[in-house]
Amino acid sequence: MLLAIVATLALALIGAGCGGDDGSGSEDAAALLEKAFTTQVESGDIDLDITAEIDGADQLRGPLSLGLSGPFKSDGPRDIPVLDWDITAEGAGQEFDVGLTVTEDNAFVSYQGENYEVGTELFSQFKEQYVAQQPDEKLTLKSFGLDPASWLEDPAVEDGDEIGGDSTQVVTGSVDVEKVVRDLYSLTKSDAFRQQLESQGQSVPDIPEPSDEDIQKIVDAVDELTLEVNVDENDVARRLSLDGDFTVPEGVGDGEVKGGSLSFGYTLEEVGIDPQIEGPANAKPLSELIQQFGPLLGGLDAGPGQTGQTPPTTPLPQPVP
Repeated sequence: MLLAIVATLALALIGAGCGGDDGSGSEDAAALLEKAFTTQVESGDIDLDITAEIDGADQLRGPLSLGLSGPFKSDGPRDIPVLDWDITAEGAGQEFDVGLTVTEDNAFVSYQGENYEVGTELFSQFKEQYVAQQPDEKLTLKSFGLDPASWLEDPAVEDGDEIGGDSTQVVTGSVDVEKVVRDLYSLTKSDAFRQQLESQGQSVPDIPEPSDEDIQKIVDAVDELTLEVNVDENDVARRLSLDGDFTVPEGVGDGEVKGGSLSFGYTLEEVGIDPQIEGPANAKPLSELIQQFGPLLGGLDAGPGQTGQTPPTTPLPQPVP
């Protein structure tokens, strides 16, 4: 389920932004962010990384990380994107690597040097079901209850790094933690977000609304939270990074976790590309992998004695502006 959420939000975050002058004030920076999170990018090469360092939890040795990288292309909001992604997860001394390839008529998973396919017939069934469940109107981050453009306090915009040979402007600022917490809760209650996950065979657990006291505890625990967004001269948001440090107050939790840090970032090294994505040859039925590692693939279940006749629920994310 985590993979489905991350993949869905990864493409939801991809957007373009309007330009601005060096050293612009908070109003120009806010307008830049607003545009950056409302315009869809149809194709590109994405590199996403989530890393957490936990202080005090002996069982979580070293950093926890989740990475996703590779090209994608979509023909519209009701289309399943073709993509070729490498996905890695690491933590507590364990490492997990998997490849996910989606073509026009099939989907493939690679694991430990072996390739597995959903199959054209089952993929076609899944695609029909998926498209039928998509809304007619375009989805945005606000449809999911997220409004990152409102997170920054006194944002500023100035010249940024070159990304993929393109110059950018960067919007920076400190983050209003309370707004982030309330937005994340709104995400779990968003009908649009739930529908996206349900179309991939996933579900969102019911989470009780946090009280003002609960939110204040989170705000007090966060030492610093910063956001940077790079937008290129062609109005595309090419990089986003969100970094924070936290300290667990005394008397909260079991006392084992003392604090830590969290970073989330993605980069679009290229945009407007036309990736030629083909499935690997000699792939085995996906059911062979499901029987061994179903929980790692988002809860896939071939069923007793089945050989892949269950419609696939491998996370196939929908590009969202």
